[in-house]
Amino acid sequence: MNTAPAPAARPNPDKLIAILEQTSAQYRAVLALIRDRREAIRTADFARFAQLGNAEQRAVSEIAELDRARLAESRALAARLAMKPEAKLSEIATKLGGESGARLESVRATLRDLIDLVKRESSVVRQAAERLSAHMAGILQSVHSALAHANLYSRGGRIAVGANVMSSLDIKS
Repeated sequence: MNTAPAPAARPNPDKLIAILEQTSAQYRAVLALIRDRREAIRTADFARFAQLGNAEQRAVSEIAELDRARLAESRALAARLAMKPEAKLSEIATKLGGESGARLESVRATLRDLIDLVKRESSVVRQAAERLSAHMAGILQSVHSALAHANLYSRGGRIAVGANVMSSLDIKS
C-alpha cells in the first residue's frame, strides 16, 4: 500500500487565459468604436460621435470588470506557484513553463500590443476632437463678434460681448 501523498496538481492558467482573451475581444471592440468615431469626426456627424462615445464607455466599463477578474485570478495563480501576489503575467508565464506558460505569454503579448494600439488610435481621435472643438468655437466667436459689433477684447483675450445689436451678415460676398 502506497501512503505517499499524491503529487500536487500543476496550477492551471486556463481561467486567466480566458479572462485575457475576453479582454482582448473588448479592446478590439473599443478599437472599432474609436475608428468609427474618427470617421464621425471626419464627416462632422456629432450625433453619431456621441452615440459611439457612449458605446465606448460601456466597453471600457466591461474592460474594468475583466481587469478586476484578471487581477484576482493572476494573484491566485501566483500564490499556487509560490510567487509574490504582485507577480507580472510574464513572470507567471515563465514560472509555469511548458505549453501553458507559452500560451499565457502569447495571449499576454497580444493583449499588450492591442492596448498600445488602442492608446495610439484613441489619442488621434482625442486630438482631432479637440481641434474640431477649438475650430468650431473660433467660428462661433467670429460670427458672434460680427453680429454683436463688439470688436473689443476682454482681459482673457476673448472678444468681449456687448449688447446685442440687430444686424445682418452677407454670406454671398
